Amino acid sequence: MDDLDLRAAKIRLLCTDIDGVLTTGALHYGQGPAHTKAFHVRDGAAIKWLQRAGIPVAFISGLASEATEHRARDLGVEDCFAGHLDKGPVLEQLCAKYGLTADQVAHLGDDLPDLPLLRRVGLACCPADAVEEVKAACHWVTPIAGGQGILRLVAERILKAQGHWPGLLSTYEV
Repeated sequence: MDDLDLRAAKIRLLCTDIDGVLTTGALHYGQGPAHTKAFHVRDGAAIKWLQRAGIPVAFISGLASEATEHRARDLGVEDCFAGHLDKGPVLEQLCAKYGLTADQVAHLGDDLPDLPLLRRVGLACCPADAVEEVKAACHWVTPIAGGQGILRLVAERILKAQGHWPGLLSTYEV
């Protein structure tokens, strides 16, 4: 196992930013004050796989958004923190809730508000188009951009490192 797989094997909670990670970061405005976002379907499937493996997923976003809260409800993500620019206290709250240390947590982020978490967690990941400071703080800069299925890649790595992948594949008769 390489260092990334050793880190992935310890993960018991996956936290992720939303805008620029699970979405491209583009906000679409029409009539009215609400905006819409496009989420990649592969990330949603991967969230369900992690949940079935006993690894909860938490959304931690600086932008308060009905779209983020709706996506969390659709996926059964109990821990949705939308509108939290100061993400450090959220990490502490989640570690306390699940009885974890920071090295048992993975975080996906793309911009400066994610740095405090990325510097503390056991597995720090970002999309290929993250800002340079985030890339420098991460254990893994994924080969794809935000909104293109980054959580799917990270989930696969975690599930493989923990031995869950063959069982998952068998559910699809692969």
